[in-house]
Amino acid sequence: MRDDIQIIIVDDNSDEDKKPTVQREDVEIILLDAENAKGAGRARNIGLDRAKGEWLLFADADDFFSENLNFILDKYKNDEEKDLIILNAYTIDEENNTRPYKTEKLIRDYLEYKNKAEENLRYNIWTPWTRMVKRNFVISHNIYFDEIPAGNDVMFCLNCSKYAKIIDVEEKPVYYYFKPQNGSLSDKHRKTMLASRFELREKVFKLKKEVGYKPLPSFMDIVLFSVKNSIAPLENILSLYFSVLKNNNVYVITDIVRYVVLILKGHRY
Repeated sequence: MRDDIQIIIVDDNSDEDKKPTVQREDVEIILLDAENAKGAGRARNIGLDRAKGEWLLFADADDFFSENLNFILDKYKNDEEKDLIILNAYTIDEENNTRPYKTEKLIRDYLEYKNKAEENLRYNIWTPWTRMVKRNFVISHNIYFDEIPAGNDVMFCLNCSKYAKIIDVEEKPVYYYFKPQNGSLSDKHRKTMLASRFELREKVFKLKKEVGYKPLPSFMDIVLFSVKNSIAPLENILSLYFSVLKNNNVYVITDIVRYVVLILKGHRY
């Protein structure tokens, strides 16, 4: 039995027949309700306010941790130096096929001391389940999830990376992210939230400028993908696109050149 684990499950207004039920006697379990405010951001913030452990870990309802979790918890128990641990993850589909998530390459580059490896590790992973964060660190910097329809976890992850003084990585896969072969519901939902995604992109770009991190922007990818799939009227997409570039002092020609570079490197959206 472990006395150092607290499991907080926040029900984000699921149907009555799908309400979560957990039966474990070896750890503390708290079941909470998201108080009729739908959205993962709100649910996660409710959990944050009730958490009392040394470290914070996050999981989605259809994902799971690997058998390496106990090793990680033991390794960093009472660690007073680290603020943030980047965890390796794999994707898994409905046929149990697994693939390395992008954390694997970023962690490997970091351990091999490649150029910009730490910056890439900090600012190219935006999912909370790929990280273990010191709770007191999150509280001291007042870091919360955005309560928005899509991308609620992006700024939480980036702000953790921004303020973390000492980080560490784990090569062993700790988390399995369920990703169906035909795409998840969240992926499809994001396509209908284009305006919100553009606003989020602007916040992301602003933070990266503050910390001096300059990756290739992908606004052109978003525009072309959106036009191709008729997600929103072209004039709305272009208006948002130009607004983002203008507010971040990026020239259209510069963004187009960088987009072409991404395509030449085999990058696709």
